[in-house]
Amino acid sequence: MRKIGLLGATGYTGRLTATEFALREIPVRLGGRSAERLAKVDAIDGSELAVVDTNDRGALDRFLDGLDLVISTVGPFELLGRPVVQAAVDAGVHYIDSTGEPDFMQWAYDTFPNADTAIVPACGHDYVPADCAASVAASTLDGPPERIEIGYSLRHVKATRGTARSALGAILSTDDPGVRRTTVDGRAAIEMPLGDSVVIPRWAPHATVTCAVTTSTPVSRLAPTLSRAALPMLRLAKPVLHRLVERMPEGPTDAQRSAAKAMIVATASRGSQSTTVRVEVSDVYAFTALALVECALMVEGKGPMSPSQAIDAATLLDALQGPLLSWQRPTPQSVPH
Repeated sequence: MRKIGLLGATGYTGRLTATEFALREIPVRLGGRSAERLAKVDAIDGSELAVVDTNDRGALDRFLDGLDLVISTVGPFELLGRPVVQAAVDAGVHYIDSTGEPDFMQWAYDTFPNADTAIVPACGHDYVPADCAASVAASTLDGPPERIEIGYSLRHVKATRGTARSALGAILSTDDPGVRRTTVDGRAAIEMPLGDSVVIPRWAPHATVTCAVTTSTPVSRLAPTLSRAALPMLRLAKPVLHRLVERMPEGPTDAQRSAAKAMIVATASRGSQSTTVRVEVSDVYAFTALALVECALMVEGKGPMSPSQAIDAATLLDALQGPLLSWQRPTPQSVPH
């Protein structure tokens, strides 16, 4: 069995991932900045605990020594994630992570085109279900897809403090969020350039990819908040926004997590052909932990890849199918003229 390391094991997503490994009785090397917090993380006999700061290259190298694959849940990735990818590539260790940050993902893809090991960002709820669903849908077409539409319908999904940090950084770093009103499954939604627009072009470079989200927050209120005109005001309020984020709970309670639902709808089209695949996810943070573990066990290949390039998409969705994910294989349809 692979020797796997988990960085960020004391964070919200990291702890859930460590618990998933422990439930499967898989020993892992757990890394975090606090020995006291590491001691409280779920682990079975044979697991290792290592105090490591991802900004300390020597500590990173020692952590990676002897590993086959490393999982990083250390965010915000744009601020903290780059040294981990670089060290993993240098050590010849497969790399996956839980990021949802498009700029970081693009950096990882662009920086290591000739890596001898797999570099697979975004192996959690962001963006395994959409990437795999789109890949399965596209595989039914008579040729490469021309259009791929991804829709997220989220209910009762509460962000962790880490996710909020990453989202705030991503919004404030762009010149134009590129949002507009649209619909997902008949509900009002916001079209925006999510990470799917970075992940899916890895295997569908000539397709037009669009992404949209609908949540319990009224779109009529949220869309203006993310508009280009509002960005200067948001940037002026950056210190206040950061303080508000840091006052957030570390993550949702167990009850809040259990109530969270996400429907991901991926439609791939070519000419008059169109195929839609739907994936329903429950408890998105527990699902991210599940997806990270499955990907860690299954990832193969070399260089930067999307999850569906590193693992057959249908095989991965089947492996994830259960209490936290449901999906069905698609039936191709024709696009109305």
